[in-house]
Amino acid sequence: MKLNLFKRSMIFATFFGSCLCIALIVASLGTTHWVDARARWLSSNPSKPPTNYDRTREGRINFGLFEGHKELHLGYGSRHSDLSVKAGTHPARRWSWCGAAAQLAVALAASGAACVLAALGSAARNRCSPKPLLICNCATILFTMGTMSVWLTEFFLRLQHNVMSDEDLSNHWSSDSTAELGISFWLVVTACITAFVNNVCILIAMADARDADTIAPALEEKVNGAIMLY
Repeated sequence: MKLNLFKRSMIFATFFGSCLCIALIVASLGTTHWVDARARWLSSNPSKPPTNYDRTREGRINFGLFEGHKELHLGYGSRHSDLSVKAGTHPARRWSWCGAAAQLAVALAASGAACVLAALGSAARNRCSPKPLLICNCATILFTMGTMSVWLTEFFLRLQHNVMSDEDLSNHWSSDSTAELGISFWLVVTACITAFVNNVCILIAMADARDADTIAPALEEKVNGAIMLY
C-alpha cells in the first residue's frame, strides 16, 4: 500500500526533529554550562563585619561533563583556572559524568538511526512499518531521561552544596546554595521533548487510515460513473 501525502509529511517532519535532537545532544556534550555557580569568600571571623575588600572577593564557576572554568577574584586580581576530568579537577564525581556521557552517546546514536529511518520511510513508495522509528525515538527519550536523572542526582546530592576544590575550601571559599543547572543541561531536556514530539507525529500518521491506493480507486469510480452518465 502506498503512503498518502499526509503520512509522508508527518514522517518527514520527524526527520527534522531527529536532526534537532542530534544538534542538541552534540551541543550539550560540547558546551561547559551543565552547572553554573558563584563563589564567595567567607571570613575566618564571622562576628567581624565584612570590609569593602572582603566584598570584592567573589568568583564564578561553570563546567560541563568533561571540562570547565573557574574564576576567583581575590580583591587584588583574578585567578583563572581550568577544570577537567583528565587533570582530576572536575567537581562532579566519576560515576555521574561517565553515566551521563555514556547515555548521551546512546541517545545520539538512536537519534541518528531515527533520522535515517525517517528519511527512508518518507521516500519509500510503499508503506513501511513505523515500529523501528518509534523504537529509536523511544530510545532517545529513555536515555536522555536517564542522563537527566543521573545528573540531577549528583546535583542535588553534591554540586548544589559545593563545587570548590579542597584547596579553595581551606582558603574560605564557598559555593553553597549558589549553583544552578546551566543551559547545557536544558539542551538535553529539549532533546527529550523533541523526541517525544516525533513519536506523537508518528502515532498521528499511524492513526490515519487513508492510503493512496484506497483513495485512488474511489476517485476512479466517480470519474467512470460521470462518464457513463454522460
